[in-house]
Amino acid sequence: MRNYLWAMIALLIVLTSLGVAQVSAQWYYNGSYYTTCFQVPGNLTQCSGNLLQSPNGCVVLGFLVQSSIGLISTQYYTLQDLPSSYPPIGSWVIVTGQLNQGTNFSPNGAACPGNYIIVTSITQTNPIPY
Repeated sequence: MRNYLWAMIALLIVLTSLGVAQVSAQWYYNGSYYTTCFQVPGNLTQCSGNLLQSPNGCVVLGFLVQSSIGLISTQYYTLQDLPSSYPPIGSWVIVTGQLNQGTNFSPNGAACPGNYIIVTSITQTNPIPY
């Protein structure tokens, strides 16, 4: 129990330093690691996480992934084709869209993380507590 408590404290410190303020308890095992993303019909992916914006203008979804041995890291997916009106930066959201890899840029031409979602829907929601 004590190790679990220390792991949670360390996780919260890391998340706070990365700007990820809330964590979902909805973990899905994809065969390699646990994530808050899963496949939905229509060759789409649905992920939950914090809506963030980098200083260079990239709007990204930040969420946790956990390896099968318990190592936790943060994954960032750039969000492309966002609707003209979307939830405020910093909110917890559910994003559905097509997951891709490759070069992509912010509206001002700055490089963004290579994993990206072409957004078909984005909804603000409350995170599920532990």
